Amino acid sequence: MRIRSVLLNTHLVVGLVAALPLVCLGLTGAILVFENPINDALNAKITAVRPTAGGRPLSLRSLEDSVTRTHRGYRVVEADFGSDDRHAWGVAVVSPDGKDEVDEFVDPYTGRVLGRPEQQSVVMNRIHQFHTRFLAGSLGNTVTGWSGVLLAFLAVTGLILWWPAKIARVRPGAAGWRLAFDLHQTVGAFAWVLLLILALSGMVIHWNDGASALAYKMTGATPVPPFPRSVKGCEGRPILGIDSLASTAQAIVPGAHMTVIGLPDNPSMPVRAQFKYSEDATPAGRTLVFLEACSGRPVQVLSSRTAPAAYRMTRMWNREIHTGDVLGWPSRIVMALASVCLPLMAVTGPLMWWGRRRKKLIA
Repeated sequence: MRIRSVLLNTHLVVGLVAALPLVCLGLTGAILVFENPINDALNAKITAVRPTAGGRPLSLRSLEDSVTRTHRGYRVVEADFGSDDRHAWGVAVVSPDGKDEVDEFVDPYTGRVLGRPEQQSVVMNRIHQFHTRFLAGSLGNTVTGWSGVLLAFLAVTGLILWWPAKIARVRPGAAGWRLAFDLHQTVGAFAWVLLLILALSGMVIHWNDGASALAYKMTGATPVPPFPRSVKGCEGRPILGIDSLASTAQAIVPGAHMTVIGLPDNPSMPVRAQFKYSEDATPAGRTLVFLEACSGRPVQVLSSRTAPAAYRMTRMWNREIHTGDVLGWPSRIVMALASVCLPLMAVTGPLMWWGRRRKKLIA
């Protein structure tokens, strides 16, 4: 049997096996490219705010005072500052005994409580979870990862099979399996690079630890040390206020926008603050600052501007490419179109195979 025949049959079998998950991944992926604006539209009543005339939000201290007037004795242990000045802040407060936690969205300009996380629409979260793990836990996560491997194989072998004839148009009058054939060939010719990018970037997201280790090995860089889980010297000492810790963390990475800060349950654990520089297209940013809870002393700092290239490739740039965030709206639209091509390829492939097989049986 000729090599081309073996390759064609293998491409066919793999395509049939992968068709259903790839249809699901393509459709959900096209939606998730616009996840943030869709979420904003669905939850505008509790997450959208209007900046005041001065345009300056309340200080964390003022915000804490405002929130704790409603929840007397409670303290703020986490603040999510949103992606820009038109988004509400998410605030978590706990009771003095630490047994009760309340999460709320607040207007950062007035301190007014807008709602709670459980009031948000769950539509996009369900779609996100379906895309990443088919709502089936670790098994679904495995299926997603290996679907990326199969897609990469299909993109490469498809190019090889397409190359001799180089069909890149739908011929006039094409119908039935011939129409499916022309669509499969034409869409594959224009989209195979993007589909390969989606496959490879998805594989890196799925096997991120292994991809990071490989990237460090290839670049010869020293891996980023594990993030601290505990610190010494704060046992039995009080945790500083969130406003003080936020100011300390901000001073360490000037020019970065703080997206989240979280205080630990006990002083032997570090404070974690996350930041985003203007060039970082990941939603929450990839700059991290860990502090001692009792003193504010820096424990570990990871800046996206100075981190090894291996870290940025696997933790930042890869995700930005996969989601289309890398160049803003133009790249999002391109990746959405590429995602739509995926179910089209997954459907026309089996249709083409079935049509040709049926024709042979009739003959």
